[in-house]
Amino acid sequence: MKHFLPFFILVITIASCRGSRSATYNDERDLSSLINRLNKKGADDKIIADLQQVYNNAYTSSMQRLNNYSYDPAPNKWDKIIPELEGLHRMYETISQSAYAVRLLKPDNVYPRLMATKDSAAADYYQFANEQMNLQTRENYKEAYYAFQRSQQLVPNYRDAKQLQKEAFDRSIVNVLINQIQYDQVGMGNSWGWNPYSNRDRQYQLNIIRDLGGQNSTTNPARFFDEMQLRNMGAGPDLVVDLVWRNLRFDQPRDQTRSYNRSKQIETGKDTAGKPIYTTVNATVHVTKRILNGDADMNIIVTDAVSRSQVKWDQVPSEYRYVFEFATFTGDRRALDNNDITLINRSDNQRIPTKEEAMAEMMQRIHSNIVSRIRNTVSW
Repeated sequence: MKHFLPFFILVITIASCRGSRSATYNDERDLSSLINRLNKKGADDKIIADLQQVYNNAYTSSMQRLNNYSYDPAPNKWDKIIPELEGLHRMYETISQSAYAVRLLKPDNVYPRLMATKDSAAADYYQFANEQMNLQTRENYKEAYYAFQRSQQLVPNYRDAKQLQKEAFDRSIVNVLINQIQYDQVGMGNSWGWNPYSNRDRQYQLNIIRDLGGQNSTTNPARFFDEMQLRNMGAGPDLVVDLVWRNLRFDQPRDQTRSYNRSKQIETGKDTAGKPIYTTVNATVHVTKRILNGDADMNIIVTDAVSRSQVKWDQVPSEYRYVFEFATFTGDRRALDNNDITLINRSDNQRIPTKEEAMAEMMQRIHSNIVSRIRNTVSW
């Protein structure tokens, strides 16, 4: 059984590399500038003195840092030592652009040392990864996975690190049971149709499992099942995900009314001179806005199936807003515009969405959020 306990992951990031890189960045930039000036102006005494000072100071400081880093514990120390050596190597390459500067400074070519250091670092990460594998918990498999990966970054195709990295991934795979959606309250009245246990909830459950990758997920060390699938396999879950609607609130449909006037001049004839005669016509539009509001919170509860300890509890809010407008009018129809006509032509018998339909839209709004939160909980 894989255990889900708090742990500190061996973080292999480029942040440490950036720290060492920035320590020599200004020196490298100054060297490059001085070498360019030397190539243009020749053996200028001021340039030579500056060049010697910049390189000697940079080299001395870098060697001191390397000495300090050597006392740090392995394998973490390599993420400081290697960038430092890479900085020295870049300085060597910069100086090598000028034959005169090479003769003058006699820069240290650290490339052989850099390659040997990478090999030592790869060996240390490889050993650390194997030690983590022997501890046989999911957290340690995770650390082993990234340590094997680091070995290969340092030395491509290092020993059997690629194969062992896959083994670490495979050993950490967990079976995740996604339970059918539940409700903590259903007493929302019978005047508006409601069936909380319709087949739609079963479909939502299957859609979530599908979008998580189901039994064939390759991006995360997890496989996702419903209860029947696990039972057919004769397997049990490592993690259980419960999806529970809470704080369900549906207002009864309500109407809001408003009225507004329309006025328009229309041609009603011509005078004896043939000029158009205009008459002002008026109408009043009476608009009814039918409103339906709903709110709920989806609770995502992830539990360790063996220890019964809670791994995660998230709450994702969702809402439903339905608005339908229709209208009647009094007065002269000729005063109305196209928008008025559209509202008037709408039937006041438009069917109100059911609670099932409202819940379906609320679920659709947060589906990707639910999938993402479950995936993040089981992923690395």
